[in-house]
Amino acid sequence: MSPEIPPLLPQPPRSPISRRSKLLIGLSLLPACFVAALILLRLCGLVRPFSVYTGAMTPAVCSGDHFMVEDMTFLFRQPRRGDIVAFKTDGTASLPLSTLHIKRVAGEPGDHVRISGGKLFVNEKQVTLSNAAGEITYDLPPQAATFSFKAEMTIPSDCYFVLGDNSTNSLDSRYWGGVPRGNIIGRASFCYWPPKRIGGIK
Repeated sequence: MSPEIPPLLPQPPRSPISRRSKLLIGLSLLPACFVAALILLRLCGLVRPFSVYTGAMTPAVCSGDHFMVEDMTFLFRQPRRGDIVAFKTDGTASLPLSTLHIKRVAGEPGDHVRISGGKLFVNEKQVTLSNAAGEITYDLPPQAATFSFKAEMTIPSDCYFVLGDNSTNSLDSRYWGGVPRGNIIGRASFCYWPPKRIGGIK
């Protein structure tokens, strides 16, 4: 005679997870996922922190800003006019070696660039670049007389003409020419410090 199998004990009903609870759990995981993604991109060299302590790019990037520079965009396309790029100074005449700078792309390879009356002309057509303060004008710094100023040039095929938004406080391609493509390390994308400046960089 086979032993009797005891009946199963009744199980308390499981309360289903509410939609609100699922949403809260998902939201709590977002910061961790974001940080993990940043760490992975940093390890791959596609994102790096950057900071500036000059006012050459005000108001797009101000002195004391800490922001992220990413190179993912340039995996799919080349830098283009209006991009704010970070670049190495290696091989650039009159600039210290092994330093990093940030400027806005104004001219692309092969363009004929001319600056006249504070206006930017590319291939003899006026081009307007803007930031949060409106249209950017390109006036000379007070110390311009001590530098060789390039008011007009044709950009070499592997270089970019870059300018500072705060033109009267910026030494840029007007003085030392184009930046080689190989020197560009990425695009300035997001300011994370100070808190009042948090947001995308334009």
